[in-house]
Amino acid sequence: MLDLDRLLAQPEGQYFERKSLWDRSPKGRKTLDRRTVRDLIAENVAAFANADGGTFVLGVDDDGTPSGHGYPPEEVEKMLRVPEQRLAPTQRAGTAFTWKGQELLIFEVPSAEKAVMVVGDGFPRRVDDIVVQESEGAINAIKARSRVESVELDAAIGYGVGALDLDLIRKAQLSAGLTALTPEEYLCERRLADYRGDELVLRKGALLLFARHARDIDHPNAGVRIFQVHGTERLTGSRHNVHELPRIEGSLASVIERAYDAIGGLIRRSARLHDLFFREMPEYPTFVWQEALVNAVAHRDYRSQGRCVEVWLYDDRMEVISPGGLVPEVDVGMLRRREAVHHSRNPRITRVLAELSLMREQGEGIPRMFDEMEQSWLPMPELRSGAETFSVILCNEPILQTPDPEWVRYVRSLPVSHRQRRALVAYPAGHFSNAEYQKLNEVDRDLAYRDLKELTRLGLVASEGKKGRGAKYTVVMQLPTLEKPVPTPRQVLAGRMKEQGYIQNADYRDVFGVDRYMATKALGQLALSEVLRQEGEKRGTRYLPGRKWDEWAAGGQARA
Repeated sequence: MLDLDRLLAQPEGQYFERKSLWDRSPKGRKTLDRRTVRDLIAENVAAFANADGGTFVLGVDDDGTPSGHGYPPEEVEKMLRVPEQRLAPTQRAGTAFTWKGQELLIFEVPSAEKAVMVVGDGFPRRVDDIVVQESEGAINAIKARSRVESVELDAAIGYGVGALDLDLIRKAQLSAGLTALTPEEYLCERRLADYRGDELVLRKGALLLFARHARDIDHPNAGVRIFQVHGTERLTGSRHNVHELPRIEGSLASVIERAYDAIGGLIRRSARLHDLFFREMPEYPTFVWQEALVNAVAHRDYRSQGRCVEVWLYDDRMEVISPGGLVPEVDVGMLRRREAVHHSRNPRITRVLAELSLMREQGEGIPRMFDEMEQSWLPMPELRSGAETFSVILCNEPILQTPDPEWVRYVRSLPVSHRQRRALVAYPAGHFSNAEYQKLNEVDRDLAYRDLKELTRLGLVASEGKKGRGAKYTVVMQLPTLEKPVPTPRQVLAGRMKEQGYIQNADYRDVFGVDRYMATKALGQLALSEVLRQEGEKRGTRYLPGRKWDEWAAGGQARA
């Protein structure tokens, strides 16, 4: 039986989705159309099966409140049997659970061996927290490549559960809401083991994740090597300047945590960042380097046995090198554009590391790395992909060399995005172009144009010379005050609403300087307070002016 308190506390993402079964229209609450519900079940179960598996729960509101349903028992039975009747090949039926006095419909979906079709309606696939349509061939190619390129599914002959750290397995079960299962059942559920008759046969993914002893992992380089370079380049001979720390080996969970400790002890406090933040800061944001490391461990090619994941710490940069290039569905351009992608060479390892809270499952790791480097006034991460390795390079030199602390303090107080603040600090005098803004912030021309247009409208920069691509921009704001009052964040957001006709999560994040989670929470509260009216769902959600928008935008008391 599932631990629903744990399960439903999880955010929606690659492995979890919840839906309400009520239509709350202005005319009153009523149950969703029954055919619509059956369509939702077919689509989401197939999408999880075509990806890495997951759990689909019906009867829970967006805020996690159980709301049940209003259908008769015979209709509920039809809904639970949809995976058997509308999918090819058929998938396991759902189960009805009563939780906090409400009946929920729950579908535990394993990853399928081959593409699953919604009969008459194509092949959906789960990507992060949305469903996309793929071709049967594309899905099968991804699954086939995972079987060929990843060792996680290979049988670990001669090993039993006694070789595994049972406490670590129970920790993963607890997070997944599967505490009622035995460790053996959990491993089978995550396709890390199989029964052959009465014998439980582990897969190598189970040993990589949970082995009690490093010697039981059949891989000479499954760990992490850390090198400290005294200088900005490696030297040899009498000038040798490289110090290697003891190699870190063992289960992947222990490797990651011990590597965090080792690298954290080598990262210095940065005097160069002091004037930017008015306090001492680590030379690399903690989330950024830890995400680079855990991604390298989770997504590396374990078929390649010639080298470990490597971390090189130079005086001016950190390089994290992972054996194996990117999978074909992902390219460096997608990552630089901060797209939330979810394609893994080792999907079962990745899922368990997410359940162990060692990595993010929502496709937000790389985008947040860029965001945090941006907010820390550091150069964007450099990504390099080759046939045999993928590298992330983090530089610790701020984007400006001689900051004026008072100027930086003033710019940080402005209600504009982090990208726009970077430009105001990087170019306090002189001209800069759209192209230079793009390079500074690693954004495309259209986004740069929009940001610069807003800075011009706010009176913070002025456009000179040619229009379009030839335009030059000059910072016109001055200390200690501006000729025009600085607009409040609400006024900036109101300006975007007026210009676009709507706002999105990204607009709120830019203006208020918060992450996606906090922006989603705040926008949800504004919608409940009738300040905004929500349209669409997931990443396509837009927010239109609600009944109390004008009052809130003007600084009134409508609560967020």
